[in-house]
Amino acid sequence: MSSRETAGGGPRVVVVGGGISGLTAAFQLLRERSDAEVMVLEREDRAGGTATSDAVDGFLVDRGPNGFLTNVPDAYNLSLELGLQDELLPASEAAGKRFLFFGGRLVPVPTGAGALLRSPLLSPRGKARMALEPFLPAAGAQREESVHGFAARRLGREFADVMVAPMVAGVSAGDARQSSLQALFPRMHRLEAEHGGLVRGMLAQQRARKAAKARGEPAGRVAGGPSGPGGRLTSFRRGGAGRLTRALADALRGSVHLGVNVESLERGAERRLRVVTSAGSGGAAPGGVPRIVEADAVIVATPAYVAAELLRGVAPDAVGPLEAVPYAGIRVVALGFPRAAVPRSLDGFGFLVPPGQGLRILGSLWTSTLFPPQAPEGMVLLRSLAGGMGDPGFLDLDEDEAIDAVRGDLRTSLGVAAEPAMAHVVGWRRGIPQYTLGHRERVEAATEAAGSVPGLALTGNAYRGIGLNDCVRDARAVGREVAGRLEPA
Repeated sequence: MSSRETAGGGPRVVVVGGGISGLTAAFQLLRERSDAEVMVLEREDRAGGTATSDAVDGFLVDRGPNGFLTNVPDAYNLSLELGLQDELLPASEAAGKRFLFFGGRLVPVPTGAGALLRSPLLSPRGKARMALEPFLPAAGAQREESVHGFAARRLGREFADVMVAPMVAGVSAGDARQSSLQALFPRMHRLEAEHGGLVRGMLAQQRARKAAKARGEPAGRVAGGPSGPGGRLTSFRRGGAGRLTRALADALRGSVHLGVNVESLERGAERRLRVVTSAGSGGAAPGGVPRIVEADAVIVATPAYVAAELLRGVAPDAVGPLEAVPYAGIRVVALGFPRAAVPRSLDGFGFLVPPGQGLRILGSLWTSTLFPPQAPEGMVLLRSLAGGMGDPGFLDLDEDEAIDAVRGDLRTSLGVAAEPAMAHVVGWRRGIPQYTLGHRERVEAATEAAGSVPGLALTGNAYRGIGLNDCVRDARAVGREVAGRLEPA
């Protein structure tokens, strides 16, 4: 069968995986090649992957990410293209205030150098070491560095332990000592490389933003700092973060096939690929998808460990690098309470927990403060994260044990002793890929091996960024690239 023999007369592209990356890649490919026949094959019974949301007893609970940041345009622009402009919901102004649970209490994360020097989060010695940062020479070209190592070198070990370690755990559920700065926070790395240091780089960014504003231009990327990533967190009025993936699935209409497990990929005739699915009755997978689908191109948008199995027969050199990407398990425990049951003012984004502070959770997001429509009137929604690389055993707890553990930490940190009016637990046993040291080399090896196979491409959060913006950006680039490789219409 040639590419001109598909049902629509155009090339056929199969996207394996219906999360945010797979859906976006399919959406972009159809924008580039409207004549293509695109099939998105998702093994679960709903599309969206971790970027989905559940309605529970009047609450709206995000199962994974709770939105996207507006410091880059990727997810924002995609939302506009999907017609969601009237549904965008920026987080409340309180989102700019963040806390650390430190020394048995919640301490505000300082948002400027002066506030940091006055903060109880660092000792006088730690503050003195931090203040040396503008006067330290840049490292120049050197070997890959961990996030913790970079922070300790530039700002001191105490700063790295108290401020940076919980930030990494909050972003990736990972270990700052093992996470690659260049892979996980490349813009932070560039601040030193391009400006000689963090303070110099941030000052240069401020000048650039002011100049851009004066010219009426967009401010551009914001690297963020100790108080959190740059940009404003944004969700949707109806449906939470899952609204974006639902809109993508709706835009793709009949192209998304659910409950279809892809077993393997094989090389076919005429430089094509064969996608082998689990057959149901009559030799077809659920949804009427054939057992074997011939394709001109295949985009694999699955976790790295799944991609490794799929590529074993067509790109064996990619298998080792893909299998070497570790994953952190994460538990999302959402609890709803009457507002009167929470004695503390929930006047911020939430809090993170540095290592050694006696709590098991990585942090708690005050969702009803960030996005009030996600909780009923008079109620609060607290979404706590636990597990990660530092506590894999949390994934082995049953739901009641997980809820009890989180309630104990919320009692210690917020004084909440009441029974929750709503409890919702989601576990992702291999939820977040870890960009450990050597990550960029592994990604380069895997993508080079996959790219040597005509029509084959990889995308997803295991490669070039774990956030929604990163996934959208990479998937769109891959969609455009694959479209460009197809035979002309």
